[in-house]
Amino acid sequence: MEPFKYICHYWGKSSKSLTKGNDIHLLIYHCLDVAAVADCWWDQSVVLQNAFCRNEMLSKQRVKAWLLFFIALHDIGKFDIRFQYKSAESWLKLNPATPSLNGPSTQMCRKFNHGAAGLYWFNQDSLSEQSPGDFFSFFDAAPHPYESWFPWVEAVTGHHGFILHSQDQDKSRWEMPASLASYAAQDKQAREEWISVLEALFLTPAGLSINDIPPDCSSLLAGFCSLADWLGSWTTTDTFLFKEDAPSGIQALRTYFQDRQQDACRVLALSGLVSNKRRYDGVHALLDNGYQPRQLQVLVDALPAAPGLTVIEAPTGSGKTETALAYAWKLIDQQLADSVIFALPTQATANAMLSRMEANASRLFTSPNLILAHGNSRFNHLFQSIKSRAFTEQGQEEAWVQCCQWLSQSNKKVFLGQIGVCTIDQVLISVLPVKHRFIRGLGIGRSVLIVDEVHAYDTYMNGLLEAVLKAQADVGGSVILLSATLPMKQKQKLLDTYGLHTDPEENNSAYPLINWRGVNGAQRFDLLAHPEQLPPRFSIQPEPIYLADMLPDLTMLERMIAAANAGAQVCLICNLVDVAQVCYQRLKELNNTQVDIDLFHARFTLNSRREKENRVISNFGKNGKRNVGRILVATQVVEQSLDVDFDWLITQHCPADLLFQRLGRLHRHHRKYRPAGFEIPLATVLLPDGEGYGRHEHIYSNVRVMWRTQQHIEELNGASLFFPDAYRQWLDSIYDDAEMDEPEWVIKGMDKFESAECEKRFKARKVLQWAEEYSLQDNDETILAVTRDGEMSLPLLPYVQTSSGKQLLDGQVYEDLSHEQQYEALALNRVNVPFTWKRSFSEVVDEDGLLWLEGKQNQDGWIWQGNNIVITYTRDEGMTRVIPANPK
Repeated sequence: MEPFKYICHYWGKSSKSLTKGNDIHLLIYHCLDVAAVADCWWDQSVVLQNAFCRNEMLSKQRVKAWLLFFIALHDIGKFDIRFQYKSAESWLKLNPATPSLNGPSTQMCRKFNHGAAGLYWFNQDSLSEQSPGDFFSFFDAAPHPYESWFPWVEAVTGHHGFILHSQDQDKSRWEMPASLASYAAQDKQAREEWISVLEALFLTPAGLSINDIPPDCSSLLAGFCSLADWLGSWTTTDTFLFKEDAPSGIQALRTYFQDRQQDACRVLALSGLVSNKRRYDGVHALLDNGYQPRQLQVLVDALPAAPGLTVIEAPTGSGKTETALAYAWKLIDQQLADSVIFALPTQATANAMLSRMEANASRLFTSPNLILAHGNSRFNHLFQSIKSRAFTEQGQEEAWVQCCQWLSQSNKKVFLGQIGVCTIDQVLISVLPVKHRFIRGLGIGRSVLIVDEVHAYDTYMNGLLEAVLKAQADVGGSVILLSATLPMKQKQKLLDTYGLHTDPEENNSAYPLINWRGVNGAQRFDLLAHPEQLPPRFSIQPEPIYLADMLPDLTMLERMIAAANAGAQVCLICNLVDVAQVCYQRLKELNNTQVDIDLFHARFTLNSRREKENRVISNFGKNGKRNVGRILVATQVVEQSLDVDFDWLITQHCPADLLFQRLGRLHRHHRKYRPAGFEIPLATVLLPDGEGYGRHEHIYSNVRVMWRTQQHIEELNGASLFFPDAYRQWLDSIYDDAEMDEPEWVIKGMDKFESAECEKRFKARKVLQWAEEYSLQDNDETILAVTRDGEMSLPLLPYVQTSSGKQLLDGQVYEDLSHEQQYEALALNRVNVPFTWKRSFSEVVDEDGLLWLEGKQNQDGWIWQGNNIVITYTRDEGMTRVIPANPK
């Protein structure tokens, strides 16, 4: 007689075998495999223990018991004949007495989603357990304990990408047809038997029963369960081998669970999710030999060893990155985080940060995984090398297949390492309606999240960032925000996401400054007690030049070439890509002496951007080749985090905080020699020669801030601008909400700006609501579309049609590539352009959000010609649009 009547007749995993037909892994064994991974991971992470036990009166032992109980229920939807008939051969092998002709149709099985169905069946089964109460009673019936299970069951059954809510389900979709009623009865009995078995395995030893109320469900559960499912599905020659034999009883299942914990610990180690942390050794351990902590770095040891939000305001080049990383290390050492995620505004800044993190990763962890979110990843070799997809009967529902797909899109790996470097989009997506967003949520929740260049984000992105900060506060996580300075109102909104506790001195105007906000209070740290550590005072004398549309004229371009001929490193920063391209072309035409001129902006493929970044750093970086003068024409990609150093900076007018960022690229490093005439930093600001800012308002639409910045520049009247004093003096007045005596065109511009800001705030709130109602695919195109408010959100994929297939810009033929290589090729060959370009194309965006554009190859690169428009791509200039068309 079988010890279990029903549960041993259901398979959980099935694969083809040339020798034995179908290899079968019983469903109950797979569920325990996943629970074993969760058990092992729990034991190795105090951070996760604290997150799941947050605000709970239960002991960690009891919280863990509930956690394992529910995780072992994650595949309860597989106790359904419609899933089992995905491999009818496996079902009939386990149920030989079942008539083979009465099962569900192939189409019914193909559409069956065991995650959503699991939630549906739990809802239906729980209803049958509840009594309606006495009609004549004055009191409602006591709530059944199952009602408290729903948040847990919704989380674990959503492990394949999307969390559903029971009340929102289309229940008619999952009802069992009358023709399968006999199967439905057996399936229900199997589910009930499995719950009873799990109660005996996990709850009873902890002094609990299914009649007890579980603790509140953590927002990290769905991500935790999903990763445990992926790793518990990692079947190799020595991990999680298939097992078809039924257990002899409950003790046999206990023994199986204990044995599989060895497999669980092995795959956890191979995955790179856990690693050994090195003891915190102070900020000096992160500095190069011979360097001592300076400025805010001397305050790290005084910062609270507690979860919280930290805002660090300090000048460019003052060591903010090392300050943040050292503080993160301190929190990790106190078991308040397991990893670090560094988020930056652009790919260029993320690439630059990766190289800076590379030297420090091994100082925080032994054998760390250092990951870049958009390509140049250094990920655990064994984990990444699992590229092959073993054919399984359940196809795309197979957890390990999903894991391989998710990892092959390299932007997602950032959440699985010890130190991840990514663009801010990858973080913001954790609160948006995108598949597997809860994986990002788990990765962020177990990490210290460091967000650099916070001033660079607009109202829409700040709305999403505030939601991320609140989510991090809810799970007891930590965030460090970095900026040269923040307007007081913006800083206060960010700090308030961690609670309304305030420090009486929080609004102190000291500079540099660290503000810390935790759930139980607020603190402020400055350098008043360390005057020797205050940033060195220096001055820049901005040179205003008035030009039509702020476009460099012939005199300015010739002056730039002359300076480069004299040995100067010159940079022109333009606000718009097409303006930068035009300036580059005009400089090339004027360049009779063959001065080295480079162009760098965001409208290159990732392949070309890597080459451009490397060249920019090689020429203008700390150890750049300064033997000859050079010119760099660039956009905003050089104003943030790139360690470049110029003798002369020409910039189109922009808001003061961004202007200061650009000026921070002047004389960034101490050098014994500067060319004659450039011994002191030279800054030229191009201002409009009339009212308004024209096309530049599309980028910087706060006309009041633009006008006030211009007023401050003009009020200098040739005098010097002193730093770091200007950070507070200028920005506090420029961003003050109080109206000044402003011209009419500024007032009208502000009316338009404030209306747009209200729309952005509404859109941010709306998209956060969508996160609970809708689901989008998790790919880079989706991420750009929903995190950047339409900015740079149309990814073009230029190609040339050949007899072999679509030839991409790097020469690869798309059809010749493997599935994994295609993912990488799409990432490396697409170009992100303004969404407004879409109206120029008759082509439609594909299901992945890409617009494939067939063009022709020419001597310079690639060209596409439409109605009155030409688009080209060259390695030198990137993607260029010409209107009206003037093809050569």
